[in-house]
Amino acid sequence: MISIDFKGKVALVTGGGRGIGLAITRALAEAGATVVITYTSKDPSSVAESVSKEFKSPVHVYHCPAEDSSRNNELIQKISQDVGEIDYVIANAGVSLWREAIDMTDEELDKIMQINLFSPYYLSRAIVRHWLDLPIAISSESKERGKRDEKLNLGKKIIFISSISGLVAMTPQAQSAYNASKAGLTMFAKSLAGEWAKYGITVNTISPGYIATDMIANPPPGEELWVQKWHDMTPVDRFGEAKEVGDSVVMMCADRGLGAGFMTGSDLVIDGGYNIY
Repeated sequence: MISIDFKGKVALVTGGGRGIGLAITRALAEAGATVVITYTSKDPSSVAESVSKEFKSPVHVYHCPAEDSSRNNELIQKISQDVGEIDYVIANAGVSLWREAIDMTDEELDKIMQINLFSPYYLSRAIVRHWLDLPIAISSESKERGKRDEKLNLGKKIIFISSISGLVAMTPQAQSAYNASKAGLTMFAKSLAGEWAKYGITVNTISPGYIATDMIANPPPGEELWVQKWHDMTPVDRFGEAKEVGDSVVMMCADRGLGAGFMTGSDLVIDGGYNIY
């Protein structure tokens, strides 16, 4: 029998106060982890308090604009001081935009890439530098090596929440920039997994399909038929549940099975068969 107990472990979930991020927070807290969630706009402190009370696990909240490299550096430092050593990093925060490419402004494109592609890199770079006892902030003049030359087996785990939009061009919505950002994120994780395996750090992605979140329940006006089309294109004849993604994160962080350390550079697709055809 496989049992999962994350007591004594600290997990960081960006955007962990709503949607899929909240489901990940709940699953980790249920497993006993101390969870740290970040937000950009709406403060999820009341949600965090509710989750903490339900599962009797500490849930901490920090404000951090995901696309701000220096704020990511400060975040890692502060969590390590206030809460404890981080064991699991789940880069979940992301944004989407339905816009035809010929109508997309430079500012809109930049925002998509900054949040969906650059920010997971900023976060993972900061935490890995911290794990290796290197200065978190990058300096071209720094000659410090930290622990990078030692034979390490840190047992740390990084998971990027990507999307099947990085595998197939979604329809009928126009979202080429979002698709590209997620495709880039999935390959980014694979590349980082190769670089950081020697330190005992695994890097994987999860690519959800259509999950029953607010976008499904409350589609933009005039686009209600899209929801039915997405459903019809999903072979298992239903949308996914956010909890299914959250539970998968827990299994990938456990020290057995998917989380035992042999799976790295992999993309776990949870899409009800959407990308089969």
